[in-house]
Amino acid sequence: MRKVIHALLGILAASTLLFSEAQSRGMKLTMYADGHSCPGDCDAHVVMNAEDNGSRFAFAPDSSRSAPADCRNGQQCRICFGEGDDSCMPALYRGGGPPAGTFDFTPAFYDATCGRTDIPAALARKCAELDRAVQSRDGGVSYADRINCFKEPTNPRCVEVMAKAEADKAADQPKRQQCLALGEERYNAQQPSAEKRSEGCNYSRERRGGPNSSGLTWRVLLPAACPSGSFVGRDGLDCCSESVRFAAAIKPECSRFFLRP
Repeated sequence: MRKVIHALLGILAASTLLFSEAQSRGMKLTMYADGHSCPGDCDAHVVMNAEDNGSRFAFAPDSSRSAPADCRNGQQCRICFGEGDDSCMPALYRGGGPPAGTFDFTPAFYDATCGRTDIPAALARKCAELDRAVQSRDGGVSYADRINCFKEPTNPRCVEVMAKAEADKAADQPKRQQCLALGEERYNAQQPSAEKRSEGCNYSRERRGGPNSSGLTWRVLLPAACPSGSFVGRDGLDCCSESVRFAAAIKPECSRFFLRP
C-alpha cells in the first residue's frame, strides 16, 4: 500500500514538507507512519523502491558502492543520500514502498538520528527542515505552540476530539479483527462495497480519500489500523501520534489533534 500512497504523495510533494532534495543528484527523504501496515512496529527504519535497493545509493554492508548487492529485509543496509561517500550511513531496512529515488523513514528514525552530530549533511539538513516546520508560524501559530491533544487529552479543547477518535477506532476494531480472522477475500465477500478492506485489512478497498486538487483519490487508512497512542489522520494517509515533528511535517493531516490555543 505504501507504493500507492507514496505515488500520490509524490504528486502532492510540491505543497508539503515531506520531500527535500538530498543533493543536486541524490535521494529524497520522506517520512511515514501507517500503523499496523508499518513493518517492525514502525521502529527506526527505512523503506525504499526496489529500483534503489542494490544500487550505489543502497547496498548490503558486505558489498560496496562499485559492486552493490541488495539489502536484506530486517537487516542493516548502507544508504547514501548523494554521490559522495561521506553521504552514507547504516540504516535498518524494512522493505519496499516509495517511488524510486526516495528514502522513506519512520518518525522513530528521525527521533533516533536528528540529535546526533555524526550524520551525513543531507540528513542533518532534513532534520533542520523538520525542526523549522515545527517552529513555522504558517497559519499564525506554530506546531510547537499548539495544544497537543495526545499529551493533553483532558484539555477542554481536546476532550471531544479524542473521544471521537477513540470511538471511531473502537467501532472499527471488531471489523478489522473479523477481516484478519476470515481473510480479506472471505470477509469482503460478506460486506457491502463501502465496508470492504484491503492491504492486510488496514485500508479501505474503495478509493475513499480525496479527490485532491489534481483529482486523485486513494484508499484510506482505517481507524483500527493505528496502534495504541495514535489515531488516523484527516485524509487517511498516516497515523498521528504525539510526535510534533511528524505532525508539522505532514500538515494538515494531523491538525485536528494539534489545536490552535
